[in-house]
Amino acid sequence: MTPPIKARQQPQALVQAQLDAFNGHDVEALLAIYAADAGLYQHPDTLLARGAEAIGARFRARFAAARPHARLLHRIAIGNHVIDQEIVDAWSGDGWSSTELVANYEVRDGRIARAWFISGSSTSLRPAQTTDIPRLEALIRRSGLALSAGFYSEAQAKAVTEHVFGVDSQLIADQSYFIIERDGEAIACGGWSRRRTLFGADRAKSGVDALLDPEHEAARIRAFFVAPEVARQGLGRRLLEHCSAQAGAAGFHALELAGTMPGVPLYLACGFALVEQFEIALAGDVRVPLARMRKAIAPTAPAA
Repeated sequence: MTPPIKARQQPQALVQAQLDAFNGHDVEALLAIYAADAGLYQHPDTLLARGAEAIGARFRARFAAARPHARLLHRIAIGNHVIDQEIVDAWSGDGWSSTELVANYEVRDGRIARAWFISGSSTSLRPAQTTDIPRLEALIRRSGLALSAGFYSEAQAKAVTEHVFGVDSQLIADQSYFIIERDGEAIACGGWSRRRTLFGADRAKSGVDALLDPEHEAARIRAFFVAPEVARQGLGRRLLEHCSAQAGAAGFHALELAGTMPGVPLYLACGFALVEQFEIALAGDVRVPLARMRKAIAPTAPAA
């Protein structure tokens, strides 16, 4: 719908209408807000699109590729310019991204005439690939040693990191293990599994890892690790939400995991319940406590 004339004459109201139309993925409303000969630029002068046809095509492609949603953090108005600071989240079939953005809108005659965009830090979640394994192993080791402090002794942290933590390449083959990157750096990883193994890396496995029955058995939550410098920024929760949605889409009714003590607070906060505590015996007569936890979920597709 075309914004009311009164709203279009006010720069801040016009830019807010633009934000609402963007979040509603309403291309026709967006085109009614931009001038017929409007230009979009990557700051300072790289042309992205000019004119209604090109701008409409750009928005349609954007909305078809993902489901973007912009969160306004701050807005200032100076004359006929409105400057927004935003976080733009976008969801696709196999991942998610979040980008910091500053947008400067120039309003003329009740329409947006030009807009300049400055992109900041970008965070993305995607399926891990085999080529990511060296980076994942390095991240897992750093996380396992640093974030175990206060939960495990130094000996326990070293033992569990060396003998238990690591990548299960079967999850990568199944496209159910994910990496979160910020500006190209690996900062978190984790996944879910439709197979029986509850925890452990490749070096701890032998034989065939059989498939679970989604109707009667719980999908596994596997190998969640966050870089120490970005701990407690919601990355683990984001991974859990993504894995839970994918397991539900595969027809599972429940999730189960073997959590280390540093991870238990996150899992409790995300709705998991403690089933039992148990210990694993590792080299050097080191015993490490773990927690078996479980959570019911709603399947969103029939089991295959």
